[in-house]
This record gives sequence, structure tokens and C-alpha cells, in this order.
Amino acid sequence: MEKIGKTDEGVQLPNGNYAASYSVMHLLHCVQRLQQSYFPDVYFPNMTEREEFLQLEHNLHCIHMLADSVMCNADVVPVPIVWRDNTPMPTGDFNVAHECVDWDLLHEGMLEKRIDPWKKGTFVHPIFGEVTSHVGENRIGFGEPGNIMKKDKNGKWIV
Repeated sequence: MEKIGKTDEGVQLPNGNYAASYSVMHLLHCVQRLQQSYFPDVYFPNMTEREEFLQLEHNLHCIHMLADSVMCNADVVPVPIVWRDNTPMPTGDFNVAHECVDWDLLHEGMLEKRIDPWKKGTFVHPIFGEVTSHVGENRIGFGEPGNIMKKDKNGKWIV
């Protein structure tokens, strides 16, 4: 927390460490939530008017976060423009090699260091006291820990 200047604000755990998450997990959560918003009857059946509003707000937040991340971490791999047989206009060939992190290794490391935020005594708010569970039912904002988007063995996204 010292390196990012957040020791005064950061939530300290009982063992003296600070609670943190990786930004990539929030961004994946956002991608997943945007995907789920295409199928509200499946993922959010019987939404109230308030939940519909919160879903829109959440989606806008996610779009802004993703746009900021894309611009900050600009992928400058060239995308060749090619001719296709089925269209008179040239189009991008996005099937090009990218240098990627070892996602499995990164995710495994995150899972090893993961804490249970709902375990008794993990978080104790200085004013409100111990955090014991989600405050009310919030199916719009919270994801399940470790439940992120996944690809199949062929590299295709699992819907």
C-alpha cells in the first residue's frame, strides 16, 4: 500500500496486511456483467424498477472502467487490413499474435492469496463494526468470489 500511497485509506487486516484486489478481476467482472445484461431474464429475473436503474448505472460504470483500461494499456499490435470474399470493403484480420500474461499462473496466485471477506473478523469497520455479510440482497453489484469469465479448451468464451 505504501507504493500506491494508500496506507492511510487502505483496509488493514487483523494480521497487519492490507486488503486489495487486482484491477483485472474488476474488469473481468465488468465484462461478465455486461454480457449478463444481454440476458436479464436468465441472470436477473423479475428485476424491480430500482434494480433496473442500478443495472444501467453499473453497466455505465463498467463501460467507463473498461474504456479507461483499454486506453491506459493500449494494445498496439498491428491489425492487418485484408480483403474478404464476402464483402467489397477491406476489414481487419484480428487473428494476430499478442503477448499475454500467463493467465493460469496469475489466477492461481490470486486464488492462493484470496481472503474470505465474509469470514468473521476479517473486516472490522472503524464506525460500523464487523462486516458479517452483504448488506441486503444485491444481485446487481456483487459477483461471486472467483467466478470469472472462462474460455473452453479451444479458446472460445463460455457464455
